[in-house]
Amino acid sequence: MTGAESLQLFQELVASGNELFLSDEDFVVINGVTKPTLKKIYADFLASMNTYPSVAEGLTETNGTGTQNRFFTVPGTGGTFETRYRNDAGVAVQVGRASSADAIENVLSLVSAVDGSLLYYLLDDLGFAWGSISSTGFDLPGMAAKQKEQEGTSMLDPSDFLIFDDGPDGSTFGAVSSRRTPGDEMMVTDPLGFVWCDLKKPGGTETKTPPSTIPLISGPICGVQGEYTSIYVRNILPVRSDTNLVRGTIASRSLPEIITSTDEIKFRTQDLGSQAYLYLRSELTSASRTRLTLNCVSAPNPGTGAGAILTLGDSIQNRQGGTQQKQFLESWGYTPSFVGTINGSSAVDDPDNASGELGEAREGWETGDFTYSVTDRVSIVEPGAEAAYLASNKATKWPINPFLRAATGSDDSSIVRNGRVFDPAFYQSRFGIATPKIVNIALGTNNVRDRSVAEIYSNAYSDLLLMVNQIRAAWPSAKIVMSCPSTPRDNIRDPLWETKYVPLLRAMLQVRNDVSNANVMVFPVWAHVTQEAGYTITSPVTDPLTGAVTGALGDAIHPRESTRQQMQKAYAKFFACVLANLI
Repeated sequence: MTGAESLQLFQELVASGNELFLSDEDFVVINGVTKPTLKKIYADFLASMNTYPSVAEGLTETNGTGTQNRFFTVPGTGGTFETRYRNDAGVAVQVGRASSADAIENVLSLVSAVDGSLLYYLLDDLGFAWGSISSTGFDLPGMAAKQKEQEGTSMLDPSDFLIFDDGPDGSTFGAVSSRRTPGDEMMVTDPLGFVWCDLKKPGGTETKTPPSTIPLISGPICGVQGEYTSIYVRNILPVRSDTNLVRGTIASRSLPEIITSTDEIKFRTQDLGSQAYLYLRSELTSASRTRLTLNCVSAPNPGTGAGAILTLGDSIQNRQGGTQQKQFLESWGYTPSFVGTINGSSAVDDPDNASGELGEAREGWETGDFTYSVTDRVSIVEPGAEAAYLASNKATKWPINPFLRAATGSDDSSIVRNGRVFDPAFYQSRFGIATPKIVNIALGTNNVRDRSVAEIYSNAYSDLLLMVNQIRAAWPSAKIVMSCPSTPRDNIRDPLWETKYVPLLRAMLQVRNDVSNANVMVFPVWAHVTQEAGYTITSPVTDPLTGAVTGALGDAIHPRESTRQQMQKAYAKFFACVLANLI
């Protein structure tokens, strides 16, 4: 083929293509063959989709009645890609519209990195906006959600009343609220604040188990006429809690006196008569309750009675114990005498002060320092050194145990601890101590400090049983009372209450039961003293408006001020009942 022939063929092909693609006719004839034009092909495609160039053509090509061939589509312009119609008896009724790419791009152009940016409008069939979605929430008819400036999420109704709130401290949904508590628990409360259940694990709920209602308390409950006595319900339970509460009720068995509380039961023993029931019931159940019978004793006020009191204690008794007990007793008409070889402190803030009452209360001592089951703190008064010991100052006396003597071959092995014997009769004879009417064993706080969870019960039981038996052997008529001061509510002391204090108190109660003698008692001083006040605050932060200070407990061992007086007054009531020969 020559170049001229090739050019002629090319020109013929271009002419045929122009006829096919550009002609206004439906068909053209090329080389004797009839072919549809592009116009015809596109029209046939649109017809197959019921898409027509105009509304008029769509009405012509569709039916105005019936269920077949009623709908058609017309291409749009600008922001509309196409519009869908229904032929109603020759009238085009719009039933839908699709936005063009330009319209969508205009909406997307509104999106930015700025908080609160509009992301989407929600449109109805007529193109009216009925809702929106932004980067911080959504707005729908009758409801909206928006991210808060503070941590958490809230949902409000159209009147801006709270429907739902979730924040770092808990959640609220309608009338039900959940608030986080210290530790691993979350509690759900009703509108009145009563606990409904715990949310203990993420994603699930666990109904609270009612706590133990077996009380750590024993009688007799001692009072003085005209004076009020308190029993703190939370102080006599094995587990401390501000939410899983137990309701306590003390009810006289002979008089119309009944008091109920989940915290402090306050009463006068004279209003209870000789016996009362202590009822305990978990607020989570009414299916059962615990009842303990308590003997009640009221010392006369004013009264009369005298006798010697010997206290074996630690720093809590050293710090104004004998001084305050004597003051209360004398104000009620009693004349106690305190005996021992070392003076306690009568000063508020000076434990080394030696102007207080005599006794054997020594800072830092535990039961094992008296029995010599613990050997790293104390020594004995060597034979012949009694006068020198008595003449020495308080600091010199502090680490010397005047009850100890060297064991001999005639001693039963059950009373020997590391070659020494706790011997109250020997102590009395060598130091000329008057026979005590009351022996007050007020120990245990330092056992909690030094003994492990595994050993504290057996250690306390062994020491206390030895001490009680040896005291009974020396002074058969003496009233022997065991007690341990309580400890305040605190993130450190609370776990110790359950793991150490409770076993220690049970050891005391078991010694009393095993000895089984009317002169051996447990005085529940821990039940009579508040957990909430009377302890120092460390590193306090002061509110500039009110002057209130906030901080953690500093000294969580030694009660001060009114709490110290409350404790020593409770001891004095017990002593008054003994001095009045009521127990």
